[in-house]
Amino acid sequence: MNPTQADFQAVLSHARELVKDQLQMTEMVILDVAKNAPAGISDRLFTLFQKKGKRIRSTLLCLIANCGNNSADISRVAHACAGIELLHSASLVHDDIIDDTDLRRGQKTAHREWGTQVAVLIGDYVLSQSMQTVIEEPERNIPVILSKAADQLIAGEILELDHCGDMGLSFELYNRIIDGKTAALIDAASRIGAILAGFDKPLVDSCAEMGSHFGIAFQIIDDLLDYGYGSKNLDKAKFTDLANGLITLPLLYYFQDCNPAERQEMEKLIKSAAEEGIPQTIIDKLQGKGAFDKAKATAQDHLEKALEIAQTLPNGNFTDEIVAMFASMSDRGN
Repeated sequence: MNPTQADFQAVLSHARELVKDQLQMTEMVILDVAKNAPAGISDRLFTLFQKKGKRIRSTLLCLIANCGNNSADISRVAHACAGIELLHSASLVHDDIIDDTDLRRGQKTAHREWGTQVAVLIGDYVLSQSMQTVIEEPERNIPVILSKAADQLIAGEILELDHCGDMGLSFELYNRIIDGKTAALIDAASRIGAILAGFDKPLVDSCAEMGSHFGIAFQIIDDLLDYGYGSKNLDKAKFTDLANGLITLPLLYYFQDCNPAERQEMEKLIKSAAEEGIPQTIIDKLQGKGAFDKAKATAQDHLEKALEIAQTLPNGNFTDEIVAMFASMSDRGN
């Protein structure tokens, strides 16, 4: 199959199959967190952990970890993956509260299930446990990488909230936001995978850069999917960014090209984005300026940079799978 024409979900499914032993152990580590949690937390964690996502971050970590000359230690890989996935899961619980989201992966969100106060604390507990999973990791830099990723993720989310509804948001600030809230965790997963593969520091740094480019592209595609652009069987609500006043890349490109009257009209529309029919009007105007295509091209540029680095990794099935993941990402529909 030509990776540039492959379906992302099919590629991801094949990648998960390639590293299924590590991923199965990762699930065991995550379920152990639920089993060992105190009463009142344990049952809620089992419910939360059943809402499994695509495991993109842990799959990428596993693929990179297996690119080395020697077989990666399955337990170390699984604990690192669990740390990444738990941190991601905690961030989603908190994101859904902030965004007042009703559904996640087709099911009720944590705060809709248990109330906001309990959901906040469940998210905190999962965040704490993400650090616990790597506390015995012999490579002491790995817990530090995960901790720093958590710092960056939280800082990115706060920066986004600080600029919610900011019609003058710059491209630079937008990049800082997505570097923190999305790219940092994929950067960390890639860096940790490279360390577990036994790569030297320059290659570890390159893998982290590769993960960052992939993460930025991933978020831009997410921004596009929120408008329904390219979406297929989307497992979350559309127009949540608009409803929450988030200014994402398509809008930045629109503002770059519009005249003052068009800007004024668009700003008015964004403030009314929760009203029926307004999102479609915004979409029509963005399409008219080619804003979606420009955002897609930016995502593609980051994917090309990630691909350049991926193609320098040691050859083998795992490297081929990383290349296929990156090549198919721009056309993912959910």
